[in-house]
Amino acid sequence: MQQLPAKDQAVFRSIVKFYETKQYKKGVKAADSILKKHPEHGETLCMKGLTISYLEKKEEAYDLVRKGLKNDLKSHVCWHVFGLLYRQDRDYQEAVKCYRQALRLDPENIQILRDLSVLQIHGRDLAGFAETRRKLLQAKPSNRLNWVGYAIAEHLCKSYEFAWTCIDNYENSFKEQDGSVTDYENSELHLYKAAIMEEAGKFEEALECLKINETKITDKIGLWESKGRILMFLGRHEDAAEVYKRLIKINSENQQYALAYMANHEKFRSFWPPLPAPPVPHQDGQSNGVAAEQQVPTTMTAFPPTVHPEGMPVYGWLPPKHALKPNRRVIIGSKQHKKRAEIIEPAVSLTDEQQEEVCKFVDELLETYPRSDSLKRLVFFFITGQRFKKRLDEYLRGKLRKGVPSLFRTMRSLYFTPGKPELMQELLHQYISCLQEDISWFGPPVGEKANPPQVDDEEPPSSLLFTLMVTAEHYDFMGETDKALEYVNQAIKHTPTFVEVYSCKARIYRHAGDVQTSSDVNEEVRQMDLADRFLNCQAVRSLLRIDDTQGGMEKALLFSKEPDSQEAANLHDMQCMWYESAVGRSYMRQKKYGKALKQFHETFKHFSDIAEDQFDFHNYCLRKTTLKAYVGMLRMQERLYSHKFYRRAAKDAIRIYLELFDAKARGDTTLNGAEGGAAGGEAELSAEDKKKLKHKKKREAQKAEAQKTDSKTSSTASGKPKKVDEDPDGEKLLQQDPVEQANKIVKILVNHCSLEAATHALTYEVLSRQGKVLHCLQALRKLWELSGKDPFHYKLIAPLSHFCFVMDLESASMPEAVKEVVLAEIAPVLKGDESAAPFASVADLRKVASEFVNKVEQRIKANTHIAEVHYGLKCLKSAGRDCKAFCEAWNPPGVMCLKESKKLLSYLVSEFGKDSKACQKFQTRLKEVHPFLVLGD
Repeated sequence: MQQLPAKDQAVFRSIVKFYETKQYKKGVKAADSILKKHPEHGETLCMKGLTISYLEKKEEAYDLVRKGLKNDLKSHVCWHVFGLLYRQDRDYQEAVKCYRQALRLDPENIQILRDLSVLQIHGRDLAGFAETRRKLLQAKPSNRLNWVGYAIAEHLCKSYEFAWTCIDNYENSFKEQDGSVTDYENSELHLYKAAIMEEAGKFEEALECLKINETKITDKIGLWESKGRILMFLGRHEDAAEVYKRLIKINSENQQYALAYMANHEKFRSFWPPLPAPPVPHQDGQSNGVAAEQQVPTTMTAFPPTVHPEGMPVYGWLPPKHALKPNRRVIIGSKQHKKRAEIIEPAVSLTDEQQEEVCKFVDELLETYPRSDSLKRLVFFFITGQRFKKRLDEYLRGKLRKGVPSLFRTMRSLYFTPGKPELMQELLHQYISCLQEDISWFGPPVGEKANPPQVDDEEPPSSLLFTLMVTAEHYDFMGETDKALEYVNQAIKHTPTFVEVYSCKARIYRHAGDVQTSSDVNEEVRQMDLADRFLNCQAVRSLLRIDDTQGGMEKALLFSKEPDSQEAANLHDMQCMWYESAVGRSYMRQKKYGKALKQFHETFKHFSDIAEDQFDFHNYCLRKTTLKAYVGMLRMQERLYSHKFYRRAAKDAIRIYLELFDAKARGDTTLNGAEGGAAGGEAELSAEDKKKLKHKKKREAQKAEAQKTDSKTSSTASGKPKKVDEDPDGEKLLQQDPVEQANKIVKILVNHCSLEAATHALTYEVLSRQGKVLHCLQALRKLWELSGKDPFHYKLIAPLSHFCFVMDLESASMPEAVKEVVLAEIAPVLKGDESAAPFASVADLRKVASEFVNKVEQRIKANTHIAEVHYGLKCLKSAGRDCKAFCEAWNPPGVMCLKESKKLLSYLVSEFGKDSKACQKFQTRLKEVHPFLVLGD
C-alpha cells in the first residue's frame, strides 16, 4: 500500500470531501496536484477516475481506475472505488466482486460493508445481505441502525424468531438511551415486531406485543387494524368485531371496516364468513402444509391486504391466485362486460330473514353515522327485490337532488347481480316522468302512495338534468345506444353548458364504436373549459384513438411545464405511461412499428428507473425507522413488473416483434422501417425521378442536421438545454433481432406475471417460432392450469392445436427423453385429466388431438361467444381443417362484444381477404348489432 507524505495526505482527504459534496472539478484539480509529485499513486488515480466519471468522461475514468488498481492492488480504497464505478453504471455483480475484494484487505471497514449490504438487498441476495448486516453489527454494536438492519435481514430470510429476538436485544441494549429515540421510531419498532410475529403465525405473541406497547404506539389506525386482523385469525370474533367497530368510528367511509365488522358477526357467517389465518411460509419457501386455496373463502376478494395478506391489491397489480377466474365475461342487457374480481358478492344467496338482518345491522350503524355514504351503499350488495328497490330509491333521490356526476360509476358494480338493472331502470323512468310534470318531483316512494308536493317544495331543475344523464349512462351500460343518445341529448338541451353531459355523450359514442364522433365531442367539451386538465386528457385519448398522434401530442403539451418543447421529452420525465401506451398503440395501428416500439421502451425505462429508485431508500428507511413501509416497498419492487402498465407495454411490444419476425420469414421488408419500403418504390422510378429523389433526400438530410445542431445549442424557456432524441423514429429498435428482444420481455413476464394467461399464450407464440418444444409444453401446462384445467378454454385451444399438429414432434433430432416428456405431459392437457396415461406415440397423440378438434368444431357451430369462435378458427386452421364454408354460412347470434368482434374481423380479413363472402357477411352482421360502428379502411 503506497503512503503519501502528511501534506499530500491532507490534500487526498480533500479529494474525498470534494467528491462527497459533488464539487468534482475541484476534486480533479486537487488530484492533479498530488499526481504531479506522485504520478503512480494508485489511490489518487482511482479517486480522480471516480470524480471525472461524473463529468461525462466514462472511458477515461475506467482507464484511470484500472491504472490505479494496477499500481496498488492491495489497497482497499482502490477496490472500493472500482466497485463504486461499476455501481454507477448499474453493473452490480462486478461491483459486489470489487467490494468483496476490498473487504478481504480491510474486513471491518464499515463504509464498504454498508455499500455491499445495499447492493445485496438491491439484488435480493438475502443470505449475503444477512451475513453482511451481521458483520456490521459485530463491528459496531453500539449503532442502533445495525441492530435494526440485521433484524430486517433475518425477517426477509424468514428467520422470524431470530428477527424479533434481535429487536428485543436492541430494546434491552438501548433502554438507558430512550431520550435519543423519538416516540415515532419506538412506535414503528413495536408495530414491526408484531408484524414479524404475525407473519410467523405467532398470533398470540403478536397480540400480546401490541397490548403491552399500546400506549407507546403512535399509529393508532395501524395498531387497531393489526389487532382486528389478528383477533379474527385467532377466532376471537367478538373481540375482533369490537375492534372493527372502533375503526368504523375513526373512518365510517372505509367500507372494508364495515365488511370486516360484518364478517365477525355469527349471524352473517353463512354468507359472509370471517377470513382464515394465512399459511405460514418457511425458509425453504414451503407453507405450513395447508393449501391456501382450501382456506380462502370467495368473499376475500372484497378485502384489501390491510385486512388479509391475500386480499386484493390496488387496481393495476395482478390479483392473487385465489381471485383468478377463468371466465369473467357477463352479459348485461345486450352488452358483454368483464366482471372485476373485487366486486362485493356474498358467498351464497341470502334468505329474506338474512336480508332483513343485514338491513337492521346497517341501520344501526347509520343511526350513529348518518352522513356515511359508504354504509348506505353497502347494503345494496346483500339485498334484492322490492327491499333493494326501496332502499335504492331513498339513496338515488338524495344524490340526484344534490347533483353527483359520478353517481352511476358508484352504482355500476350492482349491475352484475341479476334483476337489479331492471329495478334501477324502473326507478329512473319514474323519476323522469314525474320531474317533467308541472310541479317537478320524484314520484311516490316505493310501496307508497303520494300526491305531488306544493310549488315551494318542488325539486330543482338540476334534478332532471342529473337523472337524464344517469339514465343515458344506464342505457349505454346495457348496450342500448339509441336510447342512451336520446336521453343524453335531452340533458344537453336542458342545460347546454354542463360539461359532464358532453363527456357522457363522448363515452357513449366510443362504446358504440364511433371513435371519430367521440373525439369531436371531447374536443368540443375541452373548448368549453380550457383550464380543465382532465377534459384535456380525455380529448388527447380520443385523438389518439383516431390515430391523430400529432394532434394528441400538441394537446397533451398544453398542460406541460415546457409547452414550447418540440418533443414530448417532459411527458417522459413525468412518467406519463397512459399517454405512451395510447401513442404506441396508435402507431401500431398505423404500422409505424419503430415509433410504437419507441413508446413501449419508454415505459420499460420508467419501470427500470422505479426499480433503481430503491437505492434512495435502503439507508434512508433505516435512519427514519420506517420499517413496515420499507419491507412493503421491497415486496412491491419484487412484483413491480406485474403492474398493468408494464404488462400492457410488454404484450404490445411482443406482438410487434412477432409481426416483424413473420414479415422477415415471408421476405417482406416493408415493415422494417421507412428504408425498406422506400427501396422498393425507388426501383420503379425513372432515371430522372431517381435523380430528383436523390437531391430531395440530400436537402432533407442537410435540414435535419441543421435542426440537430440548433437543438443542441438551444434551450427551453426554463433555461435548461433541450433534450435531443437521436432516434426519434425508432429505427435502431427495428434493426435489433426481434426474436432476441421478444425473448427478453417474455422472460420478465414469466418471472413476474405467471398468473396471467396472456403471459403464457405469448410465451408459446414466441418460443414456438424458435422450435423450443419443452418451453412450449411448459407454457401450455401453465395455460391449462390457469384456465381451471379446462382443455376447451378459448385461450388454450389455439396453441394446443398448433402444438399437436404444427410443431415438429417427430423430428429425428429430438432426443428420446424429450419426446417421452412431451407424450407424458401433454396427455393430461388434451384429455382434461391430471391422471391421464402418457401417449404411446406421436400418432396416438394426434389421433386424440383430432377428436379434440372435432369437439372444438362442434362447440363453435353452437351458440357461443365471439372470442371462442375466433380462437376456435385458429385451432381448426392449425389442424388443417377448412373453415371457409363455416365462416361463409355462420351468422353470429346474440350479443357481439365490440372488442372481440373487431379482432375476429381482422382475422377474417387476413385469412380470406377483405372482399371475401365470409368477411362481408360478418361485417354486415356486426353493423346490424352495432349500427354506430365506424370501421377503418
